[in-house]
This record gives sequence, structure tokens and C-alpha cells, in this order.
Amino acid sequence: MEPEIRSFSVKKFLTSIKNKLEDTPNVWVHGVITQITEKGNMVYMSIADFNEGDVKPEATLPLSCYAGRFAIIKSKAENCPTPFKIKEQLKVCFLVKADVYIPFGKLQGNILDIDPVYTLGELAVTRAAILKRLALEGLLDKNKNLELADIPLQVGLITGEKTAAFKDFTTRLAASPFKFSVTTEYARMQGNETEASVIAAMEKLLQNKELDVICIVRGGGSKTDLNYFDSEALCRAVANCPIPVFTGIGHEIDKSLLDEVAYQSCITPTDCAKRLVERATESWNRMVEAAKEISDQARNMLVENRRTLASYGSSLQQKVSSRLLQEKTLFAKFSTSLQKDVQFIVKNEVNRIDRNEEGLRQGSRKILDLEKTRFELFQTKVNSADPQNVIAKGYTLTLDPNGKFIRNANQLKAGDVVTTRFKDGTVESVVR
Repeated sequence: MEPEIRSFSVKKFLTSIKNKLEDTPNVWVHGVITQITEKGNMVYMSIADFNEGDVKPEATLPLSCYAGRFAIIKSKAENCPTPFKIKEQLKVCFLVKADVYIPFGKLQGNILDIDPVYTLGELAVTRAAILKRLALEGLLDKNKNLELADIPLQVGLITGEKTAAFKDFTTRLAASPFKFSVTTEYARMQGNETEASVIAAMEKLLQNKELDVICIVRGGGSKTDLNYFDSEALCRAVANCPIPVFTGIGHEIDKSLLDEVAYQSCITPTDCAKRLVERATESWNRMVEAAKEISDQARNMLVENRRTLASYGSSLQQKVSSRLLQEKTLFAKFSTSLQKDVQFIVKNEVNRIDRNEEGLRQGSRKILDLEKTRFELFQTKVNSADPQNVIAKGYTLTLDPNGKFIRNANQLKAGDVVTTRFKDGTVESVVR
């Protein structure tokens, strides 16, 4: 005879399983948080296992927790020596009690406790791995090796909007004797949007080519907020920033990875502003000291040069006086000699003029007499050559029809009328 087959309602079946699960021990289950949702007095969560390099979960477990218990678990995590915040993508290890949610027939676990040591170990491993990668790529010191302006007056600021950090930072700069110019880009400074928001703000600031420095500041708050600044992408953005980056994240002793790659890490926004003022003050003091040193050296040089000039002036005055005395003595000697020479020359010239005057007087008379004799001789020759005088001696003078002297017979032709002059008259003749 076949045994009787019993059947159960769905509720009874699930209740039976639930009752069986009540007898199972609590177990520690670890995985990566993939989802967190708070509804009323309940918190719903999912954790999953992943194979390395694969974003698809290998296995997923839904979890639930009463809000009161979850508050205790959160407080436990946030009050560790190295606090952390329970959030998505975090590796955790929960103490879980297996359970079935009868209305949906859903296997789930009730969260009873958390093992913070497991999470801290995973965070430390992750943080160390990021730090190692940054170090191997030379990114830890890349921003530190940039040259910061001596007086960094053009400041880019990344902070939360309407926050005490903004006020503390800008108030400290405004109280300084320097005219800082602050360009602000607001960003989310906590939560899952921190990474993308800060990187976007930095990209906007870098469009301003006049900036000397970028400051990332936020005020105090929960220690767990520091975890958002361990982002590898954010660290790379700061390390590769072409201008120095200061961080002024209001935490206590621990440094975030962002502090490790920044040019200068400060403990608060006010301290960050203070460092900029100190940098400007130190540069200003160096400049003032250099100006004072230049002034002192110039003053000492002027004093020394005055002494040198006074010495040169005294020496020159002595040399000029000595030279003037020598020149006066020489001039007097030359003057006496010149006076004697002039008197001698004048006397000789007077004598020479007297001699020349007498010679000129005697010579001009002789020249006139000689010229007179020559003139008379020449006059005699002229008179002897005068045709009238020749005619007076018995000679005649014959002229052709044109009144020219006839010296040759071939000057005349038959029929020409010629004139012959005698001492006592003229006669005309016709040539045949």
C-alpha cells in the first residue's frame, strides 16, 4: 500500500523552513555591499561575491536589519580607531541569522553585528594598494615638485557651497595685508558624489590660466568622511594637476590619500589659508630684506665712493696746484724770453724797414731816371719813324686809291689814281 502523500500550504511550508532555520547558528558572512536602502524602521541591504576582474556578482545575499540595531552597528564602525562609514562598494563581514521572509518566500539574513577588523583590514589593503600604485608611477611627489609662486595671490578654491570652510578660508585671506583673488568652484565634499564633483570643479578652475594655486578645503565632520578622499581617481587628478594643490580637509591626525599627493596638506581650511599668507609674508619679507640689503650696500658704497672721490679730489687739487705753479714759472720764463725776442725782432725789423725805406727812396729815383731815359730814347725812335719827319727830309709818300701805303708795283693797275705827299703839298697821278 502506497504511503499517504501529505501536502502543505505555501505558508506552512515556508513557516516550517523558517522554524528549522531558527535552530541554525548565527554565522559570519563577508562580501561587498551592492545596495543599501532605508525604509521606515528597516534597513535593506545586499552583499555579493565577485570574481576578480568581473563586475557580475557570483552570488548575492539579501539582508535586513532593524533601524535601531543598524544605528548601533554604524556607531561601532564610526568609532573605531580608524573609522569608516558603511556604504556601497565596501567589503564587510556581518554576523547573520538565516531567515525566510514568508510573504515573498525569500531567503534572507538578519544582520546582528559587524566585524570592523575585517573591513579595516580590507580598507587598509585597498589604501595600501592605491598608495603603492601612485608611488610606482611617481605620482606621490609629482605635484610637490611643481614651483609655487613666491606670492600666490591668484587662488582657486574648491569647497562646499555656503559652508563654514568657505567662510574660514576666505576670512583668513581677507584679514591678511595681501590682496588675494579667490575663484571658487563649489563641489560635494562628502558622499559618493565627492570624487566626480571635486574633479569637475578642478577642471573648471584649470581653465583659468592665471591661477597660482588650487585649494581643496572642507570643515570638520565625521571621521568617516575622510574615506571619500581616498579615491584613486581624485588622487590622480591632483597629482597630475599642472599647478600646486593645497588640501585643508578638517580631520584630526590621519591623512587621506589626497593629502599624500597634494603639494601641501593642512589640517583645516583656516590652516590652508594661513599657509598661503605665510608664503606671501615670507616672500615679502625676503624682498624687503633684499631691498634693505641693497639699500645698505648702496649707502656703504656711496660713503666709500665719497671717501675715494675726496681722496682723489685732494690728490688732484695738489697735482693741479703743483702743475699750475710749474706752468706759471714756465710761463714767466717764456714771457721774459718772448719779450726779449720780440724786442730784438722788432728792432731788427725796424732797422730792416729803415734800410728798405732808404733803398726804396734811392732805388725808385734811379728807376725813374732810367725809365725816363728809355722813354726819351723810344720817343726819338718814334719821331724818327714819323712819315711827316721823313717827308720833311725830302722823301715822298704815295698812297693807293684806298689810302694805303704803296710798297709794291703790283698793288696798282691801270687807271688807279694815286696820291703823292710832298713836304709842301700833294699831287694826284693816274697809272697807265
